[in-house]
Amino acid sequence: MPSNLIKEDQRSFLTNSFYLYISYFADFFLAILFIPFIARTLGASEFGKIGIAQTFGILIILLMEFGSSLIATRKVARIKDDNNQLKLFIAKITTFKLFLLPIAILITVTAFFVVPIFSDNPNYIIIVALGAVFQGMSPVWYFQGIEKMRKIAFSKVIFRLIGFILIILLVRSSSDGWIVLASFSFSSILICLYLYSVIIRKIGLFQIEDIIESIKLFLKSAPSFFITIVPILYQSISVFILSVYVNPLQLGFYYGASRIHRAFNTLYGPLSQAFFPIISIANEKNKIKSRVLIKNYFLLIFLLGLLFFLLNFFFAEKIISIFLGDKFLPASETLKFFSFVLPLTAISNTLGRQWLMVLNKDYYFAIIQLFSSLIAFFAFYYFLSIIGVRALPFSLIIYEFITIILILIFFIKK
Repeated sequence: MPSNLIKEDQRSFLTNSFYLYISYFADFFLAILFIPFIARTLGASEFGKIGIAQTFGILIILLMEFGSSLIATRKVARIKDDNNQLKLFIAKITTFKLFLLPIAILITVTAFFVVPIFSDNPNYIIIVALGAVFQGMSPVWYFQGIEKMRKIAFSKVIFRLIGFILIILLVRSSSDGWIVLASFSFSSILICLYLYSVIIRKIGLFQIEDIIESIKLFLKSAPSFFITIVPILYQSISVFILSVYVNPLQLGFYYGASRIHRAFNTLYGPLSQAFFPIISIANEKNKIKSRVLIKNYFLLIFLLGLLFFLLNFFFAEKIISIFLGDKFLPASETLKFFSFVLPLTAISNTLGRQWLMVLNKDYYFAIIQLFSSLIAFFAFYYFLSIIGVRALPFSLIIYEFITIILILIFFIKK
């Protein structure tokens, strides 16, 4: 019986992973395919500005998600057979996200005054913030929880493709960076509206719930929120500092290497997101089965991370030349630094985002993330004057290493 259950979960895992890979293809690999055109047309300096704007967008996305990619997915996976409970939960999470809107606006206004690039290009931050709000509002967590990833995949492929077609048609010079950002934002808005329309057709219209009750519900997800936001916050602040200390050309080279690293890093995403609801349900029903599943998952994702390291370290120049062009070849050394991060991320993903979260140790994982991020940030700041832009990927290596060590210490003590 356990063997049959594992086989059934393997089928579900493979199916959902397939559709999530299609989704990630739309989000990231279409972008990689179009990067040669964008990078060559805009130039390294403008490319770097877009990178800073998109980094800020990630912060707003994570604020609006507020840990829903973890906590809401887990909750939906457990209540998906109870339509009334499911409808109430969706109403509460949507209400809470609307409550976060003023906070997102306040952060955007603050960034406008604090970050020079945004002060000089106010349209960049407005366009990115708008798209980020809708992307953070998107109920992707619902479809992940009920293990129906096909809707996510096809909506992203269609609407992202529309965005990239607009880029190809409209971007003509280095002054058209805002069009790239606007195309991404436009597609994010369409995806969000479409996914909510699917939910409404399936479960019916839902009302905005009492804001106090919604806040109470999501205060429970605060650790999950910190798990997602803290590492990105440290990385984003580091990038903003980088934009002040280095010239636009160096920033463009950094962003080029970072974009390629992020493309490889996101290949973990479909596996991670498809596996999380499966391991959450399995751990509730059969502890032995869940341990077998997590071991198999670890082996798969670690081997994938090792492959990514080898590709990015030994073929950095070739990858840069193909995707960004020969003018970006100075970014190859930075990409080699990033390559060491990839297998470490595979390990920390398994131990932290999967196993600790399944064991409901959200709080401990959040504390570990906070400590690791602080150490990594100080390391970045210290090494910035010594190794320049490579200080950021070097700090990521430190961050992942400390995270792994602290998680292992937690398991040993427990």
